[in-house]
Parts: sequence; structure tokens; C-alpha cells
Amino acid sequence: MHTRSLLVVMAALLAIACDNGGSDDPLRPDAGPPEGIDSGTVVPPGVDAGDVPPPPPGGTTYYEHVRPILVENCVMCHTTGGIAPFSLESYDIVFEVGERMAEVTHDRIMPPFLADTSGECNEFNNDRTLSDGEIAVIQRWVDDGKLEGDPSTPMPEAAVLPSLPSVDLTLQMPSTYDIQTTLDDDYRCFVVETGTTTDQFVTGYEVHPGNPERVHHVIVYNPQDDGAASEARDLDAADGTVGDGYPCFGGPRVTAAPMVLWAPGAGATNFPRGTGVQLAAGRAQVVQVHYNNLVDEDAPEDDLTTVDLSLRSSANQAYIVPIAHGGIVLPPRMESVTQSTTQDLSVLPVNVRAWGAFPHMHTLGRQRRVERSGSADTCMIDIPRWDFNWQLAYWYEEPITIQPGDDMTITCTYNTMERDETVRWGDGTQDEMCLNFFYVTL
Repeated sequence: MHTRSLLVVMAALLAIACDNGGSDDPLRPDAGPPEGIDSGTVVPPGVDAGDVPPPPPGGTTYYEHVRPILVENCVMCHTTGGIAPFSLESYDIVFEVGERMAEVTHDRIMPPFLADTSGECNEFNNDRTLSDGEIAVIQRWVDDGKLEGDPSTPMPEAAVLPSLPSVDLTLQMPSTYDIQTTLDDDYRCFVVETGTTTDQFVTGYEVHPGNPERVHHVIVYNPQDDGAASEARDLDAADGTVGDGYPCFGGPRVTAAPMVLWAPGAGATNFPRGTGVQLAAGRAQVVQVHYNNLVDEDAPEDDLTTVDLSLRSSANQAYIVPIAHGGIVLPPRMESVTQSTTQDLSVLPVNVRAWGAFPHMHTLGRQRRVERSGSADTCMIDIPRWDFNWQLAYWYEEPITIQPGDDMTITCTYNTMERDETVRWGDGTQDEMCLNFFYVTL
């Protein structure tokens, strides 16, 4: 009965997301330093003075004051050989980029976490934004002349990127794929056999793109039943060489729900403790890879992407379900165009709990917000400044209960100044989306 109820919920939410085409329908404060601040304390505009420590005797230095902030929040990416384009591991390097570092931390571009964390729209347990005090310390270091300080200061303990507790199964494309570079967007689905002999629950994942320059996103679709998995195998065989996948622009072409959602910047994702997406014994998975070929022509033209999974034998069963505005119509040459739609959730047979959100837009996106009304008015997630390069998962401090009869409104804002033609919903990079996935359980 438990599994059947979840399937009904999943079907209901998928139906809602597909039936929403009827509607056609920065953020940097410029206020000066707050009043009542000690004249020796420099407070950047928009920063809460109450969170700013007093200036230290002798000035703010790199080793004593700035390095601890960087080691805790930045160096896990900005390290030699890391995913960031340069390191922040030495005074000399940080000295060179100090002014820019103060700017991007003040504007909350770095560290990347796009959701509003002011408390007005939920709290997230994976929040990695800097405090107002940390932002002010970096700015004060720059204003004080980027002083070095004492190199013998003990190195603080370094933070690390999220990782999986274990890798129990790796999904790998059957063979290296020759990307169809004549297409702007090559969507390819690969059928990957799991070899599992018992039902398991996926509790986390990490995607390793074989061609980071062209891999735009990866979705692992979990077929509804063995028949759907067999249909995917038939599509693979019908397209030519078995194992080379099949074209799947718009979806897997079989009845399947997302199990893995990955885009650059996501890193490893661990689902909330005690929850997981069911992986049936022996059931093949469909790995969809979107290759964006609007890149440097010298980029590699083949790919072998892998997906690591953490598994458990039991968990509270979860689904990843969409809320979307598929009817967006974006006129060209508009500095700001907003589209919104409200979806009635009265078809839900039972309450569901939302544990986290996966927002998605393309390159024209600027802002997006999802709100729930009905049993309780709740801002589900607000992205005040969208960045296509950082598509992350946002996990709530506490799950949010959604009841039958509630409404969900999704609102997305775009800038179409660079386009000469109307832009609509589509899977291509040059198209747009107004979409939010939620991770839900009963």
C-alpha cells in the first residue's frame, strides 16, 4: 500500500507538471554603512554591522584573519588540481585577487549558493554562504592594504567538498561515445545494466563527466518496471550499434522517473538521512547525457561518463518530482520578462513531505521562485539571482508538508536582450525552462 500510494503521488505530480501550458503570463543593496558604527570599523554596504567583529590591533592580516575564512569556505574548490580555475592556497595568489575576491563575496557570487538565505524563504542545511562578518573581514583586509601577517600562524583545519559515504555501484556508459558535434545539442540515452540481485535504495550519487567541456547535464532515469527497461533496450538496438545509446531529446522515451539530477557545480549529492530512491533488482537504468556543442571547437569529441551510487538495503522511499511552467513565451529584446503559473495539487491522494529542491533554468534566467499556498503559505525556494553555471540541490532544515488541495506557484524571470526571436520551453541550451524538481516522501 505504501509503494502504491507513492506511485499515485508520482503520477499525479507528473500529470500536473505536463498540464501547465495555459499561462503566458542585482540584488545588491545600495544603502551606506549603518548608523552607530565605530568609525574604525569598515562595513560594506548591505552588511549587518552587528555581525562584524571589531578591527584587530595592527590591522586585518591574511594569515590571522583571511586565511581561516578561505580554508573553511573556498579552498576545497580553489586548490591545485581542483574544480576552480585557480587556487587560493597562498598569500601571494590571494594578494593578487584580493579586490575581486572582496567584490564577489560581497555580491554573494562566491561561495556559490543561489537560494535566498535571509530567513524569508526557508533555511537550508547545506547553506555555504559567508556570514556578514566574514564578508566584512575580507573587505577590511583589502582596505587595510592586504597585510600578510605572521606566516607561522597554525593552518586551520580544511573543509572538504561533499563526498559519498561509500560507492556501492558505478553506472558507466557501455562504451566511449562519439558525440554528434554537428548538432548544437546532442541528447543521448545509454542503457546501463546494474547487475544487482536484490532491491536496493539509492541514497546518494556523484557524476564524473568524461568530457566536462561538452557534458551539459546528466539525468539517470529509473524505469517504472522491467517492461520499460526492456523498451529502452529495444530503442538502443534499433538505433544501430548496441551500447551506443539512442537519441532522446526531451526525455528517455520510456516510462521512467528521475533518480539522479546533475549539472556542473553540483558535486556529490547525499539524500536526507533514512531516505532513498528504490532501485529494483537487475533493472537497467537509462543514463541521459546532454552534450552542448556550442563550445570551443577544439573541445574533445568523445565521452565516457560514469555515475557513482551509494546504496542501502532499506530506506523511506522517495521520488524526485517536477513542478514546471511548460507554457513560457519569452518575447525578444526584453530586459525583464516574467512568467508564472499556479498548479492545483488537489489530485494528491495523501500528504507528501518535500525535503529539498532542484531549480532549473537556462542561460536567459535571472530570477525564480516557488510558493505554496493553501494549508499554509510557504515560500518553497527563492533564487534572487540565477546563475546557469551553478545548478545545485538545496536541502531544507526541516521537511515541508504539502497537503491535497494546496496550490504551487512557480515564477521565473528572464532577460532576452540577446535574442531576436521568441524563446519558448525546450531542452536545447538556446531554449528555456521554468522548472523545479522536489525530493519527496510520504
